[in-house]
Amino acid sequence: MVYENRMSWANRWGYEFMWANISSYDHGEHVVWNKIPILKEAFARFPQAKWLYWLDIDIIIMTPSINLHDHVLTQAGLNKNGAFGKELGRVGGGSSGYTTPTTVDESKVNFIISSDHWGMNAGTFLMRRSDWTDWLLDMWDDPLYIKADWVMKENQAWTHMFTNHEIIRNHTAHIAQKGLNSYPSYNFLGEHWSEGDLLVHFAGCGGSPKCAKNWDDMWVQREDYIVPDFVKDELASERAKIENIQMGVYP
Repeated sequence: MVYENRMSWANRWGYEFMWANISSYDHGEHVVWNKIPILKEAFARFPQAKWLYWLDIDIIIMTPSINLHDHVLTQAGLNKNGAFGKELGRVGGGSSGYTTPTTVDESKVNFIISSDHWGMNAGTFLMRRSDWTDWLLDMWDDPLYIKADWVMKENQAWTHMFTNHEIIRNHTAHIAQKGLNSYPSYNFLGEHWSEGDLLVHFAGCGGSPKCAKNWDDMWVQREDYIVPDFVKDELASERAKIENIQMGVYP
């Protein structure tokens, strides 16, 4: 399901698509930390890519007709879909003490993310290729962060960097949650999906039996799209390409 959804969307818009087996990137710590070496690998593997778009596996692209570039990668898109003057929450509830800027300059943006009631959610975000981004990825998996007693691990590491380093805040754009990271109706930590939202993210669903039912309920509500023949063939023959690449090792 997820492969079909992502590959069909990428094919429609001419995006390169990297389906990463997160467990194959041996970071030596909790699997969520493998996100950082995957991002580094993607930048290395696609040297012409100006932006990377990360999507956790528990996400359905609901409105694939949305042009992502126009949606959030232009000044007009940021102005339309940005979260301006919004108080940011913190893990556990309450205010983080930070408010999103009231304006944004697209030329200075290197990271795009949205927030729920517990603050920024790193289940989906965009990163621009830049020296700033290289530095950020080196900082993100600092051993001190990895060993920290954080419930949300790499997500709280990102939040820690944002709240403690102005250079991070100065290059981050905030998108309204429904513009980039809508939640299903059972999740009261954020705004709920409605028709026309880009995607739905089953954040925190875990392995509960209700997850499968909620997923199926949302799956049938997604916008119709064309599944390319090569994707149908891969799925029918169980040959769907799942990356299993370590840093520096290419097929």
